[in-house]
Amino acid sequence: MIKFLQERVNKGTKDYEQSVPEAQRTTDDAKAEASSLADRQARVRDLTRKLAVKLNKENDAEDGK
Repeated sequence: MIKFLQERVNKGTKDYEQSVPEAQRTTDDAKAEASSLADRQARVRDLTRKLAVKLNKENDAEDGK
């Protein structure tokens, strides 16, 4: 699931870079789109961190720590 979410963010970023010329990236619409992509990437990051923490706790429990 995380891989799928990251692939969607990557695709969105590539689409943004191809469809929005650099000179137009200061418009409100372009900024909103970039902000949305950043929010989606932050969600992927947070989910990945939560999974890593959970896996570490499970590994520690199995190791008797």
